[in-house]
Amino acid sequence: MKRYVLFILVYLFVACLNYSFTQDRKVVLDFVKVNGKSLDSSETELMIFSRNDSISFFYHLQTNDTSLRTPFLFRISIKNSKDSSVYTINAKNINYKNLPEDQYLLTIQAFDPRNKWVAKPLQIEFFVNNKLSSIVKEIKDLRAKASLFKNVPKEVTKKSKTFWGYDLVSMGIGFAVGLLLFFVLYLILSKGFKRDKVEKSTTEKDKMSIDRIKYEQLILENSNLRAEISALRGQIDALNSRAEELRKQNIELKEKVEKLSSSKEELEELQKQKDELFAVIIHDIKNPAALIKNLVELLRSYDLTATEQQEIIDDILVTSNRIVALSQEVSRILALESSLMSLNLETGNINDVIREVVKANSPNAKNKSINVFVDLDEKLEEFLFDHYKVYEVLDNLMSNAIKFTQKGGEVRVVSKRQDDKVVIEVTDNGLGLSDEDINRAFQRGARLSAKPTGDEPSSGLGLWIVKRLVEAMKGKVWVRSKLGKGSTFAFSVPILKEVSGSLKETNELKVEA
Repeated sequence: MKRYVLFILVYLFVACLNYSFTQDRKVVLDFVKVNGKSLDSSETELMIFSRNDSISFFYHLQTNDTSLRTPFLFRISIKNSKDSSVYTINAKNINYKNLPEDQYLLTIQAFDPRNKWVAKPLQIEFFVNNKLSSIVKEIKDLRAKASLFKNVPKEVTKKSKTFWGYDLVSMGIGFAVGLLLFFVLYLILSKGFKRDKVEKSTTEKDKMSIDRIKYEQLILENSNLRAEISALRGQIDALNSRAEELRKQNIELKEKVEKLSSSKEELEELQKQKDELFAVIIHDIKNPAALIKNLVELLRSYDLTATEQQEIIDDILVTSNRIVALSQEVSRILALESSLMSLNLETGNINDVIREVVKANSPNAKNKSINVFVDLDEKLEEFLFDHYKVYEVLDNLMSNAIKFTQKGGEVRVVSKRQDDKVVIEVTDNGLGLSDEDINRAFQRGARLSAKPTGDEPSSGLGLWIVKRLVEAMKGKVWVRSKLGKGSTFAFSVPILKEVSGSLKETNELKVEA
């Protein structure tokens, strides 16, 4: 335990030490060169360059860690309003030329990938704009000229008095004459020099006044340009916002196109399935029709006993019933293909409908010696539901249960209440379904692996019709089954006391199936 505590303390000490060193490290700017000429420190406060300028930034890592020996790198990041780039170098200067006009942020950061420290970054903001750069250069030239005017010397050169090198004692008269001549010349020259100085001073003042006016004009133009740039930036922001809106609309349109394309493919697939189903049904109708034709020809061609004729007539009746059943399924399919399905809501006891369905299917169950058990919840009160559709759904489920149950089996029908709905279950101990059959049991035209035990006809449409009818009544349908041990098909119907909302529209033939 002590070893772990010591290890943690050492780790924290090293981390703190590394953090303190990291805080002492930072990247600083040495100087900036433009076209090979270094900028003054005052000129680096607001840097504006033209596109043709060659710009070089010189920098170094400043640190208090004198023991720093490991190599480190610089991560350079430059970005403008439209783009950005990041790269790593080991040089202490970076050069740029022909940059597009924009506002830039240059970030220089030192780091050591081996010892995993990062120094405080250096951030430099500058502009690339040809027009602003030319204005800045003109302002610099005017400032230089103004500085020269301020430093004009105020001393006036005076003419020194000169004499001819004669002896004063021997040339007294000549001295007096020369002195008079000197004063005369001095007065003449002084007046001419003063006149030249006044004229020169006037000329320089006029020139300075003209330069100051031009300087003020340039400052005004610069201010106008800044206002224009600000307005352009506002327009650019508005355009960027509009472009973002258009991009989102484009994405939405693309999604809608994809949905339409998917819907089109689904419709094509459904149409293909529909064509295949009708081909199967027509084939199924053709076979019993041909059988009826053969049976009729048999009756006409031979002298048969009354018993033989009765058997043939019975076969014709059974075959005719198969054709009628297939025709009814075709009619159901055409009805269910409609985008709207009507509901006829009436008040009644759903147990009465269940008893009618059980009674109608009892002959088929007796023919296969199948026992039918009914377990109904007698406490179910009357409510609004579509009697015909409940009958159709339950008739399909019970007919299937009898078809796929062996002779001597059993079928159980149960009704019960769950919250605000009634659940009806049809259970058999027949062939059952595999997991694959369960997954596609309610698909249109699905032919399951189990076959009817009494060679009864099966189109593969019954369960699909059940699903459509139950969903039209705002209910749900499901199946539980195990291969070889039977199945339970169940559906639910909502308990309604009055017609309202979407169900009122349902009663008015406007409900989507």
